[in-house]
Amino acid sequence: MGARPSAFTLTAPGPLRLYSTEELLRLPPPTWLVGGILPEGSLSVLYGPPESGKSFLAIDLALSVATGLPWHGHPVEQGFVVYVAAEGGSGISKRVRAWLEAKQVAARGVPVAWLVESLTVNKESDDVGRLMQRLDDELEHTPRLIVVDTLARCLEGDENTQLDMGRFVAGVDMLRHEYKAAVMIVHHTRLDGDRERGNTALRGGTDTMLSATKDENSILVECTKQKDWEHFPPLSVTLTPVRDTESCILVSDTVGREAQLLALFIGETAYSASELLARAGVTGMSRKTFFRALGDTKQSGRILKENGKYRLAGVTSDTP
Repeated sequence: MGARPSAFTLTAPGPLRLYSTEELLRLPPPTWLVGGILPEGSLSVLYGPPESGKSFLAIDLALSVATGLPWHGHPVEQGFVVYVAAEGGSGISKRVRAWLEAKQVAARGVPVAWLVESLTVNKESDDVGRLMQRLDDELEHTPRLIVVDTLARCLEGDENTQLDMGRFVAGVDMLRHEYKAAVMIVHHTRLDGDRERGNTALRGGTDTMLSATKDENSILVECTKQKDWEHFPPLSVTLTPVRDTESCILVSDTVGREAQLLALFIGETAYSASELLARAGVTGMSRKTFFRALGDTKQSGRILKENGKYRLAGVTSDTP
C-alpha cells in the first residue's frame, strides 16, 4: 500500500485519531472561557489558605461566566455553569445574593445549577454517574464550566497518594470530556501556604493553577501554571460590603480602595488626612491601604484638596 499524502486526512475522526503534521499545524488554537485566565475545556485549580477568599473568587467567576459579564477586565464567554458547593449552600447563598444585588441582575436570568452537598469524584463513582444522568435527563443546558468546591470534600481516599489523587483527576476528566467543559477545582494550601496540598498528580494533570492570598480585605490572584500560554499578570481585588446582604463582592483593587475611602465622607464635610485616617481605622482599613486609596482617589478627581482638607468633588466644602 502506497503512502498517503500528508495533506490528506490521516485517520478518521473518533477516539485515538492520528493527525498528520500538516493537520496538526492547522488545528485551531485554544479559545478562552475567561480571556487570558481560563481556556475553554481546561482543568484548573484555584488554591489558597483558609479564609483567603477562594470561594468568593470561584463564585464571582462562575456568575460572570453564567451572565457573560467581564471578570475584572477580562472578557468572558457566556455559558451554563454547574457549581458543586460541597461544603453546603448556606454561606454561599449570601454571597450570591450580594453579587446579584451589586450587579443588578435578577436570579431568574442566571443559568447556574447549584449542588449543595458533597460529591465523590472518581471514574468509578456512583455520584458522578448520577450527576451526569441528572444533567442529561433533567436539564436543557450543557455546562460550559463546572466548579468543584472543594477538593477535600469530593476526594475519596488520601490526597497525598498518587493513586487516590490520580483517581480524582480521572473522575474530573470524565466530566470535562463528556461536556467539553472547563472544570475549576477549589483547593487548600499546605501548612506553609506556598503550594497546594496533596500529591503532585493534581498539578501535573492541570492546565491552569491559580493561587489566592489575602491581606486584610484585598485578595491577590496569581498564575502559578499556564500550560500552553503566558502567565497572566497578578490580579488584585478587594472584598467590598454590599448593603443589606450581610456579604461582600469582589471589585478590582483600585476601585475597591476608592469605594472604601469615599464611604468615609459624610455629605459636604471636609476632613484632614489625619481625620480621615482615624475614620478609616474604625472600618479596619490599614494605614498603608488608606494612603494608597487617598492618592488614587485624589488622582482620579473624585476628591479635592483645599486648605489642607479633603472633600468630595462636586460638593461645596463647609470648611470656613
